[in-house]
Amino acid sequence: MQELFSRAENEKIIFVEDFRELKGVKNLALKKLCIIKTDFKNINQIKKFCKTHPSLEVWIASEEVSRKNILFANSCGVKNVIQYPVDTKIIHEFFKRKDRTQDVRKEPAASYFLKGLKVMIVDDNQMNIDLLVETLSDMGLEIKTFTKPKDACDNAQHNKYDLFLIDIMMPEMSGFDFTEIIKTTKINFDTPIMFISALNDPETKIRGFDLGSCAYIEKPFNVSVVRSQVYNVLKTKCLREALNDRKETFLAMVTHDLKTPVNAEICALEFLLKNNGLELNSVQNEIIKDILGAAKYMKSLVDNILHKYKFDNESLNLNKKHVSLKLLIAECIEETKYLFEERNQQLIFNCSVRNSDAVVDCLEIKRVVHNLLFNAIEYGFKNSKITIELYETKTEYVFGIKNFGHGIDLANPDEVFEKFVTLAKQNKKGGTGLGLYICKRIVEAHGGKICAESKVDDYTKITFTLPK
Repeated sequence: MQELFSRAENEKIIFVEDFRELKGVKNLALKKLCIIKTDFKNINQIKKFCKTHPSLEVWIASEEVSRKNILFANSCGVKNVIQYPVDTKIIHEFFKRKDRTQDVRKEPAASYFLKGLKVMIVDDNQMNIDLLVETLSDMGLEIKTFTKPKDACDNAQHNKYDLFLIDIMMPEMSGFDFTEIIKTTKINFDTPIMFISALNDPETKIRGFDLGSCAYIEKPFNVSVVRSQVYNVLKTKCLREALNDRKETFLAMVTHDLKTPVNAEICALEFLLKNNGLELNSVQNEIIKDILGAAKYMKSLVDNILHKYKFDNESLNLNKKHVSLKLLIAECIEETKYLFEERNQQLIFNCSVRNSDAVVDCLEIKRVVHNLLFNAIEYGFKNSKITIELYETKTEYVFGIKNFGHGIDLANPDEVFEKFVTLAKQNKKGGTGLGLYICKRIVEAHGGKICAESKVDDYTKITFTLPK
């Protein structure tokens, strides 16, 4: 931290690694900024310090920056919560601002990340909207305002926002009703929400937080408080998204690098099983089959992770052509026959469709059938039966696969199609919770539907449809 004090600012700033070091600081009243490194265990002491030094701006530097910690620190009088180690740009930006005490509308330090973020304000009172817009006008935000919540709902169905500022008491629709609708949208279900209302009773505030609000601001509000809340909520959101992007990118890179050696291993094992000039005894043959089955399962996991990444980034394009669904299913069964044999499971395929030609992406539908076959084998009892059926209605082809095993122990079996939902741990299996999520996305991309039916300790049946 010594580099922070290499300029003229060293006369105006104090940084302590331990709160107790403040006792020995001289001329504290002449300082402009005090940064305290903390793990939040001594937050009550910092709160008292803020009260006894109202003219001194106090920041907290911590390795654990979370929305909860930021909001709590703000309520204790702390002006800003920053990541430790401290970025020197934040300090220099602070001292570039002119006459901070007279202009509360100045941008918080290091707010360059706010540029272009979209905020929606919903309030039936235009004066309140104008005040909020003026409060946030110089933060670089794109602000959209509505006096009619129904119009706001329609807009939020098609446009992604980074923050909603919502009044509660509105004649057309309450802020709570608006929030419940927003939470059901695919595009804004996880967007932070802040309520701004004249209601100050505990019940209303609790309901707001139960609906997922990250802050509750009472009218008439303090301009600097609103700015601070908005700044810190958006900062936390940006930090979280940045961390998620890094994690997803790393995961995609690793799985992509794994794909080639896994495919090479499968080809080599299949070559050995064809006995090309080699004589294998029964034990050697069984070992190779086991390794091949494990390699194909690993390939399925790698493909699922890569496809999850593609789906989340909306980069999956379907290459549709005429395909015989009956032949496609037969190929999938042939490619997984070693797994059936290993668990001594009997497969029964019933097809009542004479002409099963459909316009689909062959590779993606094979991926769906492969995933469902792997699950049926893995979660079915040994020595049990697995049935596959393909039939048709006037408008759809219907594929169903049923196994007999532990079943899906969930109140709603369709929850297994959500991302990262898996029963692998309960059944002492391996799995990422992505297979059925991928299946659902592929089927829906084709205009079909997928559903689950199950009875615990009895059976599970997965059915999906494809339009003709």
